[in-house]
Amino acid sequence: MGRANSRKKGSKAVIIVVCVVIAVAAVLGGLFVFGDLNWQAKYPLKYEELIVKYADEYALDPYFVAAVIHTESGFDAEAVSGAGAMGLMQVMPETGEWVAGKLGLEGFNKEMLLDPETNIEMGCWYLGFLKERFPNEEAVMAAYNAGHGRVQEWLDDAQYSTDGTTLDSIPFKETENYVKKVTNAYEKYKEHYELG
Repeated sequence: MGRANSRKKGSKAVIIVVCVVIAVAAVLGGLFVFGDLNWQAKYPLKYEELIVKYADEYALDPYFVAAVIHTESGFDAEAVSGAGAMGLMQVMPETGEWVAGKLGLEGFNKEMLLDPETNIEMGCWYLGFLKERFPNEEAVMAAYNAGHGRVQEWLDDAQYSTDGTTLDSIPFKETENYVKKVTNAYEKYKEHYELG
């Protein structure tokens, strides 16, 4: 009788341990699955072929282009900001008109900025223009957000740049945050995606 009880207790203990292990595995598995889903939702990737195509054409890192699109519009091709910036890379209509002239694109109208291919090409052309003008990606990011004239002023001002090429500080909080967001997104896209 004593042995039977002891066997039953042993069996119950094994069953409890197995149930606990299964429960813990299910919870951890769920966390990994939901964590991954959460990551996918936070850092989506669309228009991959267009990003690679125009990043290559304008000598850009495709992960950098993806990070800019993520930060600018969250990959919403129809995004329009309060200031009037449009599309995936949030190109202002005036900038779009200027870039269209450089690209030899005739009949430009601002609605064209809502077309993913046109928007990515123009955004990449402009990033390439900034890359030729500024010596590092931080200045390029800042210029994409605040304008290249303003960033050049900051680089020329010893208060913001001691060497004239690197921004020691960014006087606009919005631009400082923008640079941090793009940098963070760039790391995430490089870590989790294969582009090109």
